[in-house]
Amino acid sequence: MVALGFDNPVFSQFVCYSILLILETIGIALLVIRIRVKRKVFSFPEDCSQFIVGKHHLKPTADDALIKRLRRCHLNNLENIVPFVTIGLFYVLTEPDPWTAALCFRSFLVTRVVHNIALIQALPQPTRTFSYLAGVIILCFMSLSVFQRGKM
Repeated sequence: MVALGFDNPVFSQFVCYSILLILETIGIALLVIRIRVKRKVFSFPEDCSQFIVGKHHLKPTADDALIKRLRRCHLNNLENIVPFVTIGLFYVLTEPDPWTAALCFRSFLVTRVVHNIALIQALPQPTRTFSYLAGVIILCFMSLSVFQRGKM
């Protein structure tokens, strides 16, 4: 069996969860655009020039709290999903137990969703912290498995 082929159930699951994480990140970027247009809150003069309120063009602003949260959410996803995809690919090459691998992949997805909801909805701490740390623990577990398998 080829480790990086769709005949490998671990690789198939890894691809599925990676795509879900990437689509979630794209979805948040699209949500930022939707909220900007709906609230008419733009960062750049060329974007503002398309909208007139009363007799005046809009002015660029960076003060919308929800947009700040969504943009931070998007950035945080990028900061966490890139390591997941990289480490996850190496992890797949270790030929892990399919059940354990599925648990890691699913759990990481759940941690990102919970973190995003906590950030966007301003849920009380430590919700966001715990979800972030759970994701880091999963990445560390997968990394240690790679190191052990590689006998480094």
